[in-house]
Amino acid sequence: MKEKAYVIGVDYGTDSVRSVLVNALNGRIVANSVFEYPRWKKGLFCRSGEEPFPPAPDGLCRRP
Repeated sequence: MKEKAYVIGVDYGTDSVRSVLVNALNGRIVANSVFEYPRWKKGLFCRSGEEPFPPAPDGLCRRP
């Protein structure tokens, strides 16, 4: 039987999460994916330096 070994990499970024599945025996990428967070796709985020109030815990800008 042929030996198999894989490695999964996940990167949680500011606006998306990216993942990759790599064959650990030869280094070839088997699969990859990118998921953009819905609030970022809709533009619901604070722009640093442009918003006078800090973001709420959910990351959305709210005025008091």
